[in-house]
Formats: sequence, structure tokens, C-alpha cells
Amino acid sequence: MRKEDYETYLELESVVQEMDDSVDAVVVEGTHDKAALVEMGITKEIAMYSSGFSYVNLVDYLRSRHKRVAILTDYDRAGKKFNKKLTAGLECEGVKVERMYREEIGRILGIRGMKSIESINSFRNKVFASQKL
Repeated sequence: MRKEDYETYLELESVVQEMDDSVDAVVVEGTHDKAALVEMGITKEIAMYSSGFSYVNLVDYLRSRHKRVAILTDYDRAGKKFNKKLTAGLECEGVKVERMYREEIGRILGIRGMKSIESINSFRNKVFASQKL
């Protein structure tokens, strides 16, 4: 196991746990993203944009149930664009979007060349597959 990978994973785990303690819900793109966060220990609701919600319905759904959310769309062009649009829509409706978690998780993933939330699973597997018990 590379010490740098393990330390990066621990930092990621710490940020994800802090996020879970601070927000009411997390928005992701799809089922693989959701699975990655569940594996990281997220206990709050994870809303998936790809689960049939239109943009308007997603904003309405989140507005009616949550006061503070984190948006963890992928860090590619489409994910960044949707994050910006959803953040604006939610904030217009009085929902606090905790931007810091997206920024920190993106920074940590970027260190290891990853641009998607679902890549957390493969990263974790890589880190712990080489760990000697």
C-alpha cells in the first residue's frame, strides 16, 4: 500500500464524515455515486438526479424536506454545470448549499486523478487491497 494513497483516503473519509454530520442530504448523479457514499458511511439521505427527477422536481423535493445540502455531482464539465444550476435553484428557494464539501472532496479526488464520486469505491479498494492485516 502506498502511504500517500492511504493518507489521501483518510483525509477523504474525514471530509465525508464531517459532511454527513453537517448536512441534511447529499445530491449525486446516480446509483454508483450513491453506493460509494454509503460505503463511506453516509447516513443522511442521498438524492439521485438520475432517479427520474426533473430539475424542477428535484429542487422542489429538496426544498420541501431539507435545509442544508451538499451537491456532489461529478467534476467534469456536465457535473460542474449541473452543480452551478442546482445550487442557484436551491439557494433561491432558501436551501443552504454547503459548497465547501464539494470543493474539498474534488480537491482530494483530483490529487489522485479522479473526477467522479463513484471512483471513491475503486480508490478504497486499491488502498485496502494492498493493506496487510
